[in-house]
Amino acid sequence: MKTLLSAVLILTFVIGTYADDKYEKAVKKNLDKMDTCKTAADYISIANAFERIALAESNKWLPFYYTSLNLVLASYIDSSNTQKDMYLDKAIEFIHTADSLEPNNSEIYTIKGMISQSRMQVDPMSRWQKYGADATMNFNKAVEIDSLNPRPEYLIGIGVYYTPKQFGGGPEKAKPILEKSLYKYEQFVPANDLMPIWGKETVERLLKQINEGK
Repeated sequence: MKTLLSAVLILTFVIGTYADDKYEKAVKKNLDKMDTCKTAADYISIANAFERIALAESNKWLPFYYTSLNLVLASYIDSSNTQKDMYLDKAIEFIHTADSLEPNNSEIYTIKGMISQSRMQVDPMSRWQKYGADATMNFNKAVEIDSLNPRPEYLIGIGVYYTPKQFGGGPEKAKPILEKSLYKYEQFVPANDLMPIWGKETVERLLKQINEGK
């Protein structure tokens, strides 16, 4: 009986290890593909791939997180406001699922803020009051949970950068926020290879443009 029990335990361990390895390879494969995305269709393809991983690994928050992130990135590129809102409608569903699996997570609140920020950009004049406040609330919560996370300041800085000067924005106003974000990126160490690391290149590019007066 002991021999049988030991065999079952070993088999369970091996199967579990194989499943975890397969999951990690699938996530890493699609994270690598994100670096090659150029169009909204590219990001939607990656979002669909992460959604399939999420369906297979429904107890893990990261596939839901990355599905949401790629939908938001697709919304940045697509020129159709209707399409943008459609992507964001789906993105909020996936990030809510991630939140239910991993409550009080700074990265998740960052995506919530990102979604609200993207909603506002569809129609800034009529949406800024609702979605601007919601974005700020979520970014502040993300910083409160993890003050070392560089992504909330990155997105706050982006918002200020593209806000007209007459409304209190512009590159010079964004510069100290982006510099703070870049400092955090330089100190940031992800917990493992699957955790979010995105954003640093954009911060560096924007700061270079600001410093060169472009």
